[in-house]
Amino acid sequence: MLAVLLCLPVLLLLAGICLAGSVRHVASAQSCSSEQQPMPDLNGLVLRSNPRVLATGRLIKALHYSHASTGPHDMVAFYMACERQLEPRPFLVMNFQSSRFFFDHNRDGCTDATGTLPQPEIDPADFSAAIDGMEELCYEDAISSLSREILVSSVRPLSRKF
Repeated sequence: MLAVLLCLPVLLLLAGICLAGSVRHVASAQSCSSEQQPMPDLNGLVLRSNPRVLATGRLIKALHYSHASTGPHDMVAFYMACERQLEPRPFLVMNFQSSRFFFDHNRDGCTDATGTLPQPEIDPADFSAAIDGMEELCYEDAISSLSREILVSSVRPLSRKF
């Protein structure tokens, strides 16, 4: 029984990391205009926080990433969430090493603004007024389209073997 209790936190962390695979998407360079660049690629980093959203309503969820499973966090990505569902793409990413931020106001995967902050810390609430569709995020139509987008991105074709 003690062994089960000791392994439970590790299993929960692993389950959270597996669930995060559907959350992290990156725009291709071809889909961004010439003035834009793709948002930072988080796929090569280790997710260090749980992607589950436990609260209901509209909120901002921070997910921390590192280059290794131990040590300091290298990046943080901020996602909009509604009714326990994370949007598939972050609207803000902060690189702690360079103190550089990347802002994507419409969550299309392309950087709309970037800059360097004097200290490696950021408050996502400072950017929330510039986020497209934030006030409609938790309305029924927005929830339905968000759920459809997540469902479509996570469904893979099945092959039948006879």
